[in-house]
Amino acid sequence: MSTDESSVSLRALRDVLRSQIPDVDTFAFHLASTLDALYLGPTSVPPARIPDEVLRAISKLLPGIQVQLLTSAVPNFLHVLDERQRGLLLSFFVPSTTEVETLHMRRSVALVTYLTLPSLLSSSHPQAVSLPQQSRSFIFEILSDLVDNFSIDAIYWSIFSSSLKSRGDGWGTMQWEDAVKALVSLPGKVANAAGLWKEDGWKDDLPSSLVPREYFDRLADKFERLLYELSQTPPYNFEPLRLIVQRLASLGLLRSPSNPSDPTPNLLTSLFPPLLSHLHPAPTSPLPPYPANFLSDFFLGLPTSILANFVDSFLQHIALKLINEEDGALLPNNPDERVKRASVLLVDVIGHPRIGGEAWEAVITSITKRRADDPMRNASQARNRVIGAWVSLGGETAAKSFIDLLLRQWTDPKYIKFTLYSQQLCKSTSPSLLTWKALTHLLVLALSLLPPYHPHLVYASHQSHFLTAMHSYLAHPDSKVRRLGMLVAEIVSELTIAEDINAMEYDPQEDIEELKAGLELDEDGQPKGKKPRMRRAKRLRFTGMWEGQGEGKEEARWLRSAVSVRDQEASLADDLTGDNWLLGWDREALRPRSVPESMKEQPPQAGPSKPRGRALSKVTLPKERPKIVMLDDDQLADPLEGYASISPSSSRSPSPTPSYLEEVAADPSLALDATQNKKLAKPVYIPQLIELLKERDKPDHIEMGLKWGEQLVRAKRSFGTELVEYAPTLATMIIALNDSFNIEGFDGNRQNLLNALVACSPGNVAPYLAEQYFEGQFSLQQRSVLLTALAMGARELAGLVVPNPPTTKRIDFPTKTLPQALHRRYIGPADAPLPIDQQPGQIDEAIDGVRNLLLSKGAKKGEETVPELARGKRLRVGPTRQPKVGEIGSLSERQMAGSSKPSPVVPFKDVAAESFIMPLINRFWHFFRDVSTRDARALVSGQKYRGAGTGMILSPLALEKFLLTLALLVHAGRHSPLFLAVLSPEALEIAVTIGSRHMARPDDLGATSTEGIEGSNREAQVVGAALELALVCLDASVDLDGGRTLAMDKSQVVLAVGEWAQGVFEVENRGGEVAGGQGGMREGRIRAASAGVVVKVAEIGDKWSSVGLLR
Repeated sequence: MSTDESSVSLRALRDVLRSQIPDVDTFAFHLASTLDALYLGPTSVPPARIPDEVLRAISKLLPGIQVQLLTSAVPNFLHVLDERQRGLLLSFFVPSTTEVETLHMRRSVALVTYLTLPSLLSSSHPQAVSLPQQSRSFIFEILSDLVDNFSIDAIYWSIFSSSLKSRGDGWGTMQWEDAVKALVSLPGKVANAAGLWKEDGWKDDLPSSLVPREYFDRLADKFERLLYELSQTPPYNFEPLRLIVQRLASLGLLRSPSNPSDPTPNLLTSLFPPLLSHLHPAPTSPLPPYPANFLSDFFLGLPTSILANFVDSFLQHIALKLINEEDGALLPNNPDERVKRASVLLVDVIGHPRIGGEAWEAVITSITKRRADDPMRNASQARNRVIGAWVSLGGETAAKSFIDLLLRQWTDPKYIKFTLYSQQLCKSTSPSLLTWKALTHLLVLALSLLPPYHPHLVYASHQSHFLTAMHSYLAHPDSKVRRLGMLVAEIVSELTIAEDINAMEYDPQEDIEELKAGLELDEDGQPKGKKPRMRRAKRLRFTGMWEGQGEGKEEARWLRSAVSVRDQEASLADDLTGDNWLLGWDREALRPRSVPESMKEQPPQAGPSKPRGRALSKVTLPKERPKIVMLDDDQLADPLEGYASISPSSSRSPSPTPSYLEEVAADPSLALDATQNKKLAKPVYIPQLIELLKERDKPDHIEMGLKWGEQLVRAKRSFGTELVEYAPTLATMIIALNDSFNIEGFDGNRQNLLNALVACSPGNVAPYLAEQYFEGQFSLQQRSVLLTALAMGARELAGLVVPNPPTTKRIDFPTKTLPQALHRRYIGPADAPLPIDQQPGQIDEAIDGVRNLLLSKGAKKGEETVPELARGKRLRVGPTRQPKVGEIGSLSERQMAGSSKPSPVVPFKDVAAESFIMPLINRFWHFFRDVSTRDARALVSGQKYRGAGTGMILSPLALEKFLLTLALLVHAGRHSPLFLAVLSPEALEIAVTIGSRHMARPDDLGATSTEGIEGSNREAQVVGAALELALVCLDASVDLDGGRTLAMDKSQVVLAVGEWAQGVFEVENRGGEVAGGQGGMREGRIRAASAGVVVKVAEIGDKWSSVGLLR
């Protein structure tokens, strides 16, 4: 294979993705061929060494291909890909091969993915590529696999490997900076993208590997592995790795230890276990430790502020484990080997204490700086002892400097005056503390670093600032602080003044005699008597000051016990397992998290290469179990076998033997119907869906199209212009479908598909359906499907509830039914489908909800006018509906997020008049005019007009469905700007026109014949639908402007509606006979609707008749 073939293959795939791919098999073929050219296919045989040209082609061409796959190919093909094809697609982002020869190439692909995909998550640039909704869950799946298989160590080797050094150091540095920035910022971008997408209706959950805590834990573990691996291969280049620490520190990951359940990430929590295990491995471990001074050289090269934060966090994490009571309490008066081990680890990480060095300044900064709140108050003793043991490793010079620094801080007049007692003692619970909150305890430990009576201690005790501080402490208003100063003075005197036994027998009377003798002078002017004797300084002994409880006495006794405690003198026990050097960290944390095969491999070494072939693993499919067939006695007695002997006189052909049948079945040349049994592919484009629905004589094609059509249409709603171009053609194919093959779920799938088409492309589909409704080539059932799609699509765009389509129960085993007589006897009403005019559809369920809403609103308003009912309603106690609040990550939060609906393509109020309501009304009037003209000509000529399907549109059943659909559209479009001026008056005019022409009572029309009575029975449903349409229009008008627009512009229509509704209501209230002979629920529906219309008209009249708008 030539080195240019990889570039040619990538360019070819890029050109294919820019064009329209016909089907999923072609898409998978191009993916597989490109992966084979890159040696990343599942059956590829890579060469011993991958050419650099292939790596350059990947870094140059693969980013654009990844963007095209996510923005154009994935929305079309993702839902129809099988497992193998999905694996091919994922290989362009996260390669899954395991050959050692392709390691560099897999890492290069992962690098490209890290640099490309974050830009698609939440780009705010107006010219940036936006990610389609269909690709959002898939990009999180890619990133999850990427994090699991390729982390910071793989990206480092992909950039700084020997095979890519020809590009230059400058290129590698820039690539590394971009890669580190992408890796560190990935969890934040993922969280931001998920939050924005959930507002748009995205309902999936984030993978756990992309959650910040788990992500950064894994990143820290991989970073330590990379650090350890580089420590074994000098010379060292620390700058790339220091960039990682700087980026993580800028995010605040160098922080105090927290609760394990805290979701906030922490760098050292995951870095400590592997770091400590590699610093001091077990004697039997084959792994060598870190080289001497490697970690100190690495960390001391960090910026000063970051180094100080790192040392502070390091000491806090170490101290947290030292106070663990499971390993034994840390006693203040006994040296502890754990403290000594911690000080040795501190030397391993930041080096020995050298005055003025980076490590020294970092430790001093962590001591002297203040913070608002320190959650590590209980670990102050352990941190102080670790610092003291670390300073002791610097010798006498470091101890002197450390004592002077602490004395300057402890004797500072401002510190004495303004610092609380809790800030001077380590056992504190104050929320405002020093970093170590134990300056006094640290001072006592520092004084113990030098032997008693050391000249430096004596010199420090005679300093003026120390003596002045003693006076300040004794004059402090807080008794606890005074006792603290007395304690330090007593300890200093004990360490600087030797014990004098003679001084203990001193008599104060001798001093008085000497003073008296000094008052008498001799002839020379000299005092008479003996010369006063010189006395040594006396130790301070505040006997009884530390006994008892309260006023800081317990803390004083605790500090006295810490004098002369030197942890550096503790003896270290033998450690054969290396657990003692973990300082309490759980060894379970050292186990890697399911390391993938791609990360276990090492770069290929020079030498003989391994065989390039790879054995293909055999995929064992589960054997198909034979079907169990229950045979009765007759069947057992008459097995289906051929005759054993052949009669020469018989003309019957011999039965085939089983061996002959197996031979025929195994012959591939005799597969006559192989082409007919070809598996159908799921449609990925709208034209493919249209082609499937065109095959009227192939039920599998129709079933496939109806099954996957709705999902495809909704996937294309916000992706390109393909749906808009083919929507009318697809709508025609859907309406014209007939269930000739009794396909399961045919009616529901067809209705859902047409509903989705109206909701996803309302601008051109809704007017087209309004036009097709008045054509003559459709049946009544097809027209019902069309009206249902308009109503349900409008409700979906308006954000209203869409009822589920009705389903008819089917008999599971039709051949096992009872004989016809018994079957008709035992079959229930729910098992038999209702007649077409009695089936409750989506429109009926929706209009029932609207009717109940309007009538209940009037009932509530009526209750407010009656004082007794209004008072009882106010006094009625009931549960109040509180706003739902769900904790992040809880089940209630996911349920609340799942209940959110995706935003519509366009708000219904913007397209209600232009695309839905007015096309229906205008088409109806045109059709009604043409029918009236033909009927008039027929009366003149004496010949009745004949046309296929023309009478169905004006039939009672069709008119009822039409009026109910119009009522639902008007109710959903009540917030349209044209509602008051156009929609409501036009709909009212249709309602009163159709309702008045279909009067329910034959007596009112002067009809007395039986035919007239039977015909009028079918008109009641039209009257009821017209009344409900009028009620919807009047109710919305009253809510919006109190009926002012109707009263001012369409007063005649309002009066006509009121007169017509009043007449219907009077007919309903006549004793013994109801509208059109209908009883039961239909009677109540007409009565309630007519009463509601009368009330609304009366309300408008009462309000506007006084100003002359309605008379």
